[in-house]
Amino acid sequence: MLKTGVQSQLEWIRITISHLHTASDDIKEIEESIQEAFDQLKTIPQLKTKMSKLNEATIRSLTHSPYAAALENLLHIFNITATVEKTQEFIVEGNLLHAHRNIMELERARDDLMFEVYKLPFERREYDKNLLKNYFIEVERLVLDLGKQVWYICLRALDAVRENDDGAQQLASASRIIEREERPRRWKAQLFEVLLNSVRRRVEGNQFEDRTINKQWLARYLEVCRRTVVEDLKIVKRSLAAYFPPEYKIYDRYIQMYHDSISQRLREIAAEFLEKNELVQLLSWIQAYGGESMLGSPILGISTAALLNDNPLLPHSTTIQLYVRFIEINKRDIREWLDKALMQEKDVTLAKEISLELTPRVIEVAIDEFLEFSSCYKDAAMAFKVKHFEDRSYFMKYTATMIAIANNLDICVQSTDKLEKHIPLTIEGDVADFSHSLLSLSLNPDLSLSSVGGFSVNRQKLIKKIDQLKKKWHYCMQFVISSLLDEVYEDISKHLEKLMSKEWLIGSYDLETICITIADYHNDYRHLRPHIRIALLKDLLYKVVGEFLIAIDNRRLTFSKYEERHLAAERIRQDARRISQLFESFIDNSKYQLPNLPAILLAIADIIDLRDKSILPLEASSFVRKYSDIHVELLTSILQSREDLGKAESKWIAEELINRARFRPRGDQEMLKLFQMCKLGKTGRTLPALVELFKNMFQTLVLSATKSIPSSN
Repeated sequence: MLKTGVQSQLEWIRITISHLHTASDDIKEIEESIQEAFDQLKTIPQLKTKMSKLNEATIRSLTHSPYAAALENLLHIFNITATVEKTQEFIVEGNLLHAHRNIMELERARDDLMFEVYKLPFERREYDKNLLKNYFIEVERLVLDLGKQVWYICLRALDAVRENDDGAQQLASASRIIEREERPRRWKAQLFEVLLNSVRRRVEGNQFEDRTINKQWLARYLEVCRRTVVEDLKIVKRSLAAYFPPEYKIYDRYIQMYHDSISQRLREIAAEFLEKNELVQLLSWIQAYGGESMLGSPILGISTAALLNDNPLLPHSTTIQLYVRFIEINKRDIREWLDKALMQEKDVTLAKEISLELTPRVIEVAIDEFLEFSSCYKDAAMAFKVKHFEDRSYFMKYTATMIAIANNLDICVQSTDKLEKHIPLTIEGDVADFSHSLLSLSLNPDLSLSSVGGFSVNRQKLIKKIDQLKKKWHYCMQFVISSLLDEVYEDISKHLEKLMSKEWLIGSYDLETICITIADYHNDYRHLRPHIRIALLKDLLYKVVGEFLIAIDNRRLTFSKYEERHLAAERIRQDARRISQLFESFIDNSKYQLPNLPAILLAIADIIDLRDKSILPLEASSFVRKYSDIHVELLTSILQSREDLGKAESKWIAEELINRARFRPRGDQEMLKLFQMCKLGKTGRTLPALVELFKNMFQTLVLSATKSIPSSN
């Protein structure tokens, strides 16, 4: 135990002695490092002396650095006058890139020198800075001149790309210069401002006339604007956009600039007092703005709906004001027109009070004015219809307008009848006209008014003029009625064509659609004068019933067995009752009645539905006695629609029955018109009113031609 303790103590002593040896070595190493550091510190005074000398050299270098920069730019400094003159020549000659390169070199030399000047002490800095500014003052003038040339080229950018290569090349150079100058001078924003001014000039500068020079000034101006905008945007999309960086979005900017400029100009125009025709021209142009003739052109590829939704051409309030103004002008015109119409009768009454001789002359003047007006009115109505059927969404109030025209024409007919009643029965013979009478009186004041013919007119000629005016009114009214019918027919034609077809037999809703459409239109027709409305409803009734006869005559539907024929007969009866019910609901006055045309459909259904062929001639004979004006072809088609009769047999029966009934009373005008429609249906669809219209036109042409042929005497 003791031995172990002694050994342990000895081990610790050995370890301690080894640590002492290590510590001694470390102390020696530290002493050597301290001595080395002490030796290095002895050189600090010498280093301080050297640093002071270096500081003096640095100060001297700062003093002379501007001169070093001047040496580097010595060529530009000494040749500045020649460089400025050469650069000015480049600008004048259109060598913009060369001019810009010289300007950039001069600016670089100036900026290098100015940078060195700012390092100088303050007391020297201001003097040298002013000296440099004055020395390089011509550089700023060159920049201004170059900018003017660049902006002029950009102002004519559209013309530049349309012209020769020089203009396009200059535009490309201007674009590169603008891009280079974006950082120091922010020329991109100025470019957009220049382009906007260019667009505004093109929009506002197209007005060469005003109302005092040309009544159609607004229409001409808007048309020029339309052409300019479309053509310019095509050029921008096809050519101009390629001359600028894509991030400029030149095409989109041009679209917006043109839209904003046009919007601003239209607001200015809308704020002015516009006449009726000018309002129509403005509103029509705005309506067509997003169409294919303008910004909606497929070539331009513009989303006009989004554009107009975000930025409408006119504020909604302004548009409403224009609508209200147009309505007020229409009201005023209608009142003035009616007042004039009433004044004609008042003028006649006043003429009677003055002198009976004056009355015919006043009537003749009124008739002459009405004759001229009727032609204009008819032409306007025709143009209105043609424009409507080109695009039925263009005039939203087409039906209401045509109804108003029809009512106005009826008033004109009544006014003409009233004028005719004022013609005295005593005026006869050919006498001198009014102007000749006044001339005779002026040459010889001693003559009396009666001795030179006075205010007398030829009564027969006057009555003839009145008849001519009535014909014009009626012709125009028939045209308006046919125009209203054409609109209905446009909506129901595809359903009419399906009557008496396989689809109809199975059970289609085409007739119901036809009835609903007619009923909807009749809500507007209620505003027609009663006799005009009845005439229009008659034509519609002829059209619907006549379509069944046309379908039978054209053999649109054939049967292979009795069950199909029976089903068709039931459908015909059902449709006939529906048609009768519909048109009877339109009659609200016992004074007016519609012909019972659906009755013939019931009679035809009985022939088709007859099961026993042996009694068919008897049934058909009763049909012919009732409708003796039917032609052989239609009766043949009715009989031939049965599957148990051939063509030859049907024709023989039809000819035999009609031959037997040849002595029976004929001339039912309603049935004649209906059967005539059936004949016309084989060659083309038409409306009864249109048939009458062309008949009257033909008669008028024949009469005019006959009167124009000189007599053999």
